Amino acid sequence: MEEFAKTMFMAIPSVCNEIENLPAFLREWRKYKLTIPTYGVIFISQDNSHVLMMKRYSKLEFPRGKMESGENPEECAVREVFEEVGLDISNLIKSDEYIESKKEEKYSTLGIMNVS
Repeated sequence: MEEFAKTMFMAIPSVCNEIENLPAFLREWRKYKLTIPTYGVIFISQDNSHVLMMKRYSKLEFPRGKMESGENPEECAVREVFEEVGLDISNLIKSDEYIESKKEEKYSTLGIMNVS
């Protein structure tokens, strides 16, 4: 991330003179990023033998993403699942079937959905 950010800073005339502040900027950005909750869905087959996961960078994860301004958790989960795997779950999601987790000060909520 640091190399990418450095390349971007150098390419944008209005911020290239701030390159020495890049490490502090990245620390603040990482702290900010942790404050945005994420929502998504865990798809489980009817016989509980399969789950749907996706590869994000080098890790396998459930489809999920950050909430946008004005969204409620269900809207965020529906949008993220559609963006990431192309499934419209708007008529299927149930707001009372979910799990919450906290990892490194970041909150995630994932709905649980059995699919055939």
